[in-house]
Amino acid sequence: MSNKIKRYISYLNKFISSSEKKVLLKALKSEISDKGVSHGVKSFLHRKMNAKGNYYKEKRIIRPYVIEKFKKNKIVNRVVSDHPKVSVIIPVYNQLNYTIDCIYSIIINSGFDDFEIIIANDNSTEDQSILNKYFTNLSILTNTTNLGFLKNCNNAALQAKGDYLVFLNNDTYVLKNWLSELLDVFRRFDNVGIAGSKLVYPDGHLQEAGGIIWKDGSAWNYGNGGDPSSYEYNYVRETDYVSGASLMISKKLWLEIGGFDELYAPAYCEDSDLCMKVRAKGYKVLYEPCSIVIHYEGATHGKNVNKGVKQHQVVNMQLLAEKWKYEFIKKSPNGVNLFYERDRSSGKKHIMVVDHYLPQIDKDAGSRTISNFLQALLDLGYVVHFLGENQNMEKHYQKYYQQKGIEVLYGHEFDFFNQSWQTYLKEHLNDIDAFLLSRSSACTPVLMFLKNNNYAGKIIYYGHDLGYLRQEKEAKLNNDKNIMRQAMQIKAAEDYMYQNADYALVISKEETEYLKKYITTPLKYVPPYYFEIKPETIPFDKKQGLLFVGGFNHPPNQDAIRWFLDEIYGPIHEQGIKLTIVGSKMPDFIYEYKGQFTLLDIMPDASDEELNDLYARIRIAIVPLRFGAGVKGKVIEAMSKGVPVVGTTVAFEGMPKGEDYIYEGTDTSQEFVDRILQVYHEPELWQQLSWFGKKYVAGNFNKEIMKKTFKEIIG
Repeated sequence: MSNKIKRYISYLNKFISSSEKKVLLKALKSEISDKGVSHGVKSFLHRKMNAKGNYYKEKRIIRPYVIEKFKKNKIVNRVVSDHPKVSVIIPVYNQLNYTIDCIYSIIINSGFDDFEIIIANDNSTEDQSILNKYFTNLSILTNTTNLGFLKNCNNAALQAKGDYLVFLNNDTYVLKNWLSELLDVFRRFDNVGIAGSKLVYPDGHLQEAGGIIWKDGSAWNYGNGGDPSSYEYNYVRETDYVSGASLMISKKLWLEIGGFDELYAPAYCEDSDLCMKVRAKGYKVLYEPCSIVIHYEGATHGKNVNKGVKQHQVVNMQLLAEKWKYEFIKKSPNGVNLFYERDRSSGKKHIMVVDHYLPQIDKDAGSRTISNFLQALLDLGYVVHFLGENQNMEKHYQKYYQQKGIEVLYGHEFDFFNQSWQTYLKEHLNDIDAFLLSRSSACTPVLMFLKNNNYAGKIIYYGHDLGYLRQEKEAKLNNDKNIMRQAMQIKAAEDYMYQNADYALVISKEETEYLKKYITTPLKYVPPYYFEIKPETIPFDKKQGLLFVGGFNHPPNQDAIRWFLDEIYGPIHEQGIKLTIVGSKMPDFIYEYKGQFTLLDIMPDASDEELNDLYARIRIAIVPLRFGAGVKGKVIEAMSKGVPVVGTTVAFEGMPKGEDYIYEGTDTSQEFVDRILQVYHEPELWQQLSWFGKKYVAGNFNKEIMKKTFKEIIG
């Protein structure tokens, strides 16, 4: 309780110190009007006052790159395998201090150890062998003549042992997990040819987040001088080129396309040309924002394009423009259509998904649904943007979606308090082909904005379930007039969304029939989930115990587990059957049952790995819901794992029921006890339910059905 009091005091202090009290009071009044006093105040405090946002008002100066001062006897030891996964090639001409610092950063910040470091010494006047004084197992290749940057790289690549090559300038300092993040791009995406890093100046400003080549052959370092933490620079995306200052390619592809084209010798534009050649082979060039490299640009060749090696930059840009003119003619004029050119998305559909917050896929069923939708949209080749009402995003979820290639919009310009998100939408309204709006509580102002601004694209509404029906059931169960009044307020908001969207997504036959009575908007069926079906590995007799999974921020789950513990679990516990309860926002009252039931195990916030392990070892999943709406994710998930479900009639609501459907709900406590013991002790019945569940989920809850629905709507 003390933690709650402290939290509410912090909300109060934040409110008192805010310069926008009128705006906040208006938001509070709106919440109370929609949800009643109790629920409205709680919603306001948690969703509004706790919404810190990702406000990057000041630059985040990166300061881990101070040159390491080695002592005379300091040696960094590392073991290199005969066939490393990656060869890091560092072309070097003098600049010994930079090279030492670069190598040291690679060793401590790469995220894994299976790599070799090749120093491609281009006949330096400085003695590079001194590097062996500080590092073991370096491969130092020394040219007898100065080949120049390009030929030096080509020569070193031929002697590399790794499956992947990384070209890294010596005037760099790599940050944490730089190499592992680059390599992971090739695992996460299909047809990756090249992956490149985010380059940052020593003062913390952005140097490059990928590059753009325009119709006339001129080029931009996208984001140059900007804030590297800003939303537009922090999602994986296709790009015209990435800089050779930090570039990864498979050695097989490198050899296939002949490496850097010596047309550009001694240096400049060879990296852009390489990216063009890779793309001509049908591969993608991807920018990876989580691979961050500090680049002391100009340390090697200076910045004056009128002298030294740097003068080749102007000449080689002309050569590049001539060689690829038939490709560049497809591009926009310099500075035009930046929204599309930054990620090579001209001709692709752009979809904006709006929800109350970024989906927390391991926390609740609604988040799993939206996460599944996002993946289906990506699989269809759409460019996906996400806008959340609550800007207080947890970083690991933010990274999870950004690394899928989703542009997650965050920062003060997307604040829902003062509706600053409207400025962004006004600017890009014609760039977005469709809006997928989730939940009336978050998206009503967005829908109103789109209607008021005559948005010409498609508006899709997904309400998750008919929430007001769920609250009606809760109100009747508890004879609560306040909850019934809130249900009517929710119905009014949801009716507005359904009636004013171009398409509404429904997840069950029952919802469709109900809405058809008064909603004229076209209704499209979509499965809310899909799951991967895997073969069983643990036999029936090795499985034991019961499992309940649920997010306890959801009132039906709290009611369900209280009813089960009060009226059902007693006789089952007497037979030595363990119950494991897994869920986020675990309420205190559940722990109070530990004294009564010694076999009760409580796991708040279990990881995906822990939950999958539980499903593999458990014998039955229980879903004792007494009220609710829509298809229940916990039921589908258990069935997909081959775990039989014992649940109420409410638990199996909304599920497609053909002639072969075998599940029935049990709605009294005694029926629930009897059904659990029957399934628990009869292997043949258990196996029948297990096989049916997997087959049922594979046929009714798969990604292809979901993709087909979105394709029909969006095109």
